[in-house]
Amino acid sequence: MTEDGKVAVVTGGTRGIGAAIAGALAERGVRLVLNGRGRDPEVDSLLDDLRAITRTELVLGNAASPDTAAMMVEHALKHFGRVDYVVAAAGGAYPGTILDLSEETWLDAFRVHVHAVFHLFKAAHAALAREGGGFLMIGSAAGLRGCPASIAYQTVKGALPPMARALARDHGHENIRVNAILPGIIRTRFHAAMTREAERNNLDNRIPLHRFGSSEDVASAALELLTNRFITGETLVIDGGMSMRMV
Repeated sequence: MTEDGKVAVVTGGTRGIGAAIAGALAERGVRLVLNGRGRDPEVDSLLDDLRAITRTELVLGNAASPDTAAMMVEHALKHFGRVDYVVAAAGGAYPGTILDLSEETWLDAFRVHVHAVFHLFKAAHAALAREGGGFLMIGSAAGLRGCPASIAYQTVKGALPPMARALARDHGHENIRVNAILPGIIRTRFHAAMTREAERNNLDNRIPLHRFGSSEDVASAALELLTNRFITGETLVIDGGMSMRMV
């Protein structure tokens, strides 16, 4: 099955899960507008790989900014004339208990993980309504269960499933589908600081499948939620069973 001629906008699309989703879409023939904060040899290598498969544009900027959201959509419409899929994959860690966090850090977590989705949906709404498109939020299994010293991250990621349901309900009549994916421990640079002890504990005691996930595990599910035209308002957890276990 191909998606030739379709266009996707992906924030956080130059690294990790966002880049893997971009690659999966490219393999289906989808043209891409990617966003990242900066450019380096790793980003250039990704762009070379994607451009060998499909037309790919890069828009640099802070995904939390409404200006960046508008610029990405405008870029897609200027170069490709449409927007079919939008993926909100930009994010970042905000460790600490409530006593550790400054008010600015707390608010910044909302700007990056919640407000950015708000701005991106509003910017893409008209284009998605014209084509009948899919909007996907990348949350986290941390938003489902209590985790130590991560109150800001848990709170903002926990906001995404109800946000997806609300948008899906409000915009279903426009044939806009909205879903969320909640990854668990995925082997990207986000978890690069995990200690050997934490790694062993996760594999032995916390994850029933006894392995970490890959970006490709998330990307394959993302592709289904974006392209299946009869799925909306759903939240899919991809964590090797970690969040469903009782003990």
